[in-house]
Amino acid sequence: MTDRIVLDLCGGTGAWSKPYRDKGYDVRVITYPDHDVRTYEPPDGVYGILAAPPCTMFSIARNDTTAKEPRDLRAGMELVEACLKIIWECRYEPIRNNQNPLKFWALENPRGYLRWFLGEPHYTFHPYDHGDPYTKETCLWGVFNIPEKNPVMPLRFGNSEGTFVKEVEHFAHMKDWQIPDGYKKKTGYTQRKIMRSITPSGFAIAFFEANQ
Repeated sequence: MTDRIVLDLCGGTGAWSKPYRDKGYDVRVITYPDHDVRTYEPPDGVYGILAAPPCTMFSIARNDTTAKEPRDLRAGMELVEACLKIIWECRYEPIRNNQNPLKFWALENPRGYLRWFLGEPHYTFHPYDHGDPYTKETCLWGVFNIPEKNPVMPLRFGNSEGTFVKEVEHFAHMKDWQIPDGYKKKTGYTQRKIMRSITPSGFAIAFFEANQ
């Protein structure tokens, strides 16, 4: 067991922080509907921060013609800025022995327009780089050790000659993830969108192994 506090901001199901929780870290998932990063005040002595603000407004794949709401980058940055303010608040703690209590922090988003605001990411990966056989280019900004890659061959969606897999089968292993009560209503996300946003377990484990 450990008293190291890890904040999982906009954490949803808590998939990214699960390896820390499994090892006894004091993990606090700050997510809808019970918490809002815009009003959350972090405790003293936070050890690490994981942040995954929504990517809806930054997504390159978003179809602005058919979307229910027009793209609004200012609205998208609201939660990104809230996560960064929490990170900064934890960085303001006194430096002792040339070290800050905040051991690491990372902010995640699929490849998209967030680069316009945060610049080039510190690390970019696909789930297949860490053992989960599908593609979803994801960027990480922050101060952290880069996890070691253990790539596998990515599968494609479809159903021809056994080379492809149906999307429903691909995400079947995620069916047991506990989605917080009220999360769908608060976010407006569909079940499929929530499943696709869950942090791949292979990456979560690799990140934990590199940042303890």
